[in-house]
Amino acid sequence: MKLTKNIRAKLGLLKFRRDIHKVRFKRQVVSFDDAVKIGLLYDASDERDYEVVRAHVKHIRTSFKKEVLALGYVDKKVLPPSQFAQLGLDFFTRKDLDFRLIPKDPIVLNFINEKFDILINYNSGKCFPLQYIAAMSQARFRIGRYDQRNMNAYDMMVKITGDPPIKTVIEEVQVFLHQIRSQQS
Repeated sequence: MKLTKNIRAKLGLLKFRRDIHKVRFKRQVVSFDDAVKIGLLYDASDERDYEVVRAHVKHIRTSFKKEVLALGYVDKKVLPPSQFAQLGLDFFTRKDLDFRLIPKDPIVLNFINEKFDILINYNSGKCFPLQYIAAMSQARFRIGRYDQRNMNAYDMMVKITGDPPIKTVIEEVQVFLHQIRSQQS
């Protein structure tokens, strides 16, 4: 079983390396103030992380009047009953991946093709499906956690040591994101 998953991961990585060179979108730095539409990626396998992201999405929508779409990956075959899709909070699971661990669900493909001003991947980079989505995204400005292997997947990387809770990761990314100023200023 472990051998099969390793083979699937290696095949997915080969496809990823091929596909990343085909991605040709106009990238630019976008300040949080100038952003209208924001996409968030996260590992939703832990229900507590889902609750933190849900609160974060609500905060951005109400406090900053931004349009926010969040996509969570649940590393199970079936979505737990406590986690259900809401407006702007979608999920995909293992059954939505092809043999190479590449997402194939229409919800994911729509997310990849969405023209976000900013896309933030809160995951540590250990989740290949989320990494693939971030790299293929048509977002103007992609932000993720620093990992030497993912240099071509992001426009800005935030170095966060260890594996802190998602709330800490969100806070760290927000600190850097709010430091980016509009080009008009």
